[in-house]
Amino acid sequence: MSKLNWKSAGLTFLVAVGIASSAAIVGYFTAKHHYGEHIRTDSAVLIEERVARQNVLFDDVRAIAYAAERSFLRRYDATADLDVSAEFERLFPAFGDGTRRSHPSLFDGFTLENGDYVYGMGVFISGVDIPIERQRRLLAAFHTVRQHGEAINPRFDNLNFVTRDNDLIIFAPQRDDRLEFYRMQAPADFSFQSEQLAQIVEPRNNPTGITACTSLSRLMYVTDGSALTTGCHTPVRSGGRHFGSFGITISMQNYLANAIVDAEENVDNMIITREGQLIAHQELLFEDVLTPEAVGRAEANAKTAPIAHGILSQGRMTGVFETADGRIVSYGRISTPGWYFIATQPTWVVHLKASQVAGLIFLFSFFGVFLQSLVIALVRMQKRWRKENEGKTGTLVSA
Repeated sequence: MSKLNWKSAGLTFLVAVGIASSAAIVGYFTAKHHYGEHIRTDSAVLIEERVARQNVLFDDVRAIAYAAERSFLRRYDATADLDVSAEFERLFPAFGDGTRRSHPSLFDGFTLENGDYVYGMGVFISGVDIPIERQRRLLAAFHTVRQHGEAINPRFDNLNFVTRDNDLIIFAPQRDDRLEFYRMQAPADFSFQSEQLAQIVEPRNNPTGITACTSLSRLMYVTDGSALTTGCHTPVRSGGRHFGSFGITISMQNYLANAIVDAEENVDNMIITREGQLIAHQELLFEDVLTPEAVGRAEANAKTAPIAHGILSQGRMTGVFETADGRIVSYGRISTPGWYFIATQPTWVVHLKASQVAGLIFLFSFFGVFLQSLVIALVRMQKRWRKENEGKTGTLVSA
């Protein structure tokens, strides 16, 4: 009898394990599908919110450039019949090396003849004998940059105007370098025409005249290739002429950091270009100086190439997909620069949650089946015991 009970208990155990395992497997795949869809839905909603937030930033950049363009053209047209040479000479004296630079007081603080106050300005003008039309253009840009630059500060701490003639006018009063490179240190043959900021506004590259943003690139005054930033530039054109462009340099640490660090557990946020170049990532926020090497390491760790390839394959503005290396990628396009806000989660998060559910199903199913079998066995044993006792009692009575 004892052997039979142990055999029955063993069979009951095996049956319980089998039923519980089957239930757990079904529960795992059901939970995996549920959590996978849940993560995809939540990620899509999150991306829409993040992209909307970044679009506000770049909409501001575009609005600032549009307002600056209107002001510039009004000022330029207003000087059509004026002799501006005296003011030009006073504000941008010859530097002695074949260039003109802004008067030092334009950065430190200077009161114009009309009583207006100027500060935080730096100007580099290639050449000394400047044609009158170019003087008008540069003076119109100077007054536009100083007034609009002051108006947008501290939302954006800089505003600049650049031309094909290697002229640069910038308002940036908070710069630690005090704009000394442009005002004093730049060589006479300083040229930035090969830089992205100049190329992205050229009519051949930007025929519709939209605001365009560079990838992470060095600041022109930092000659060692470090201190990478991005800049958004808007060409100024009228009557078929390209006058130059207004631009705002955007520091990843200052302007884009909040969107990156505000991430849920196991979520990695980043901003990349269409080609997969990294613009913003949490790994870059802790760099004292943002260098090409640091960006390269962060790109390698973030594995941006398969993400960019996946986005290209999807061919949509927003979406969610899985990469071959085990990540759930949700993305959305930031309209003005054409970058993508990315949020990635490892697929093991889904497997972990599904496994936890499957584990609970197994335990409850196993103990449910085992206890049910145990109760049935006890009931049967009780019935058998009663029959045996009833038989014994009947024998005693008849005797």
